[in-house]
Amino acid sequence: MSVHFIHELGQESLIKPYAPVGAVCGVELREAHEIMAPEAEADVCPECLSWSRRNRYQGRRCAVEMSAAAAASRPVRAPAEPKISSETDA
Repeated sequence: MSVHFIHELGQESLIKPYAPVGAVCGVELREAHEIMAPEAEADVCPECLSWSRRNRYQGRRCAVEMSAAAAASRPVRAPAEPKISSETDA
């Protein structure tokens, strides 16, 4: 489970249970869940951690993706079959 930072400017949290939210690293969490700050930096997304170090005076909250298990259980699409030589454009 990777913890992401959400940039917060005000007192009201942008993280609403089961609602989408964008992390500072650019990842869009489809179903975010706010958590307390993790004890180990290893649990934090490296991009979010880098942002936090550069912007240490900016407000942030911690969130995880709630639908990650559901996304992982979806079937993975196979890559398209390559065309055989008679079908390729020359």
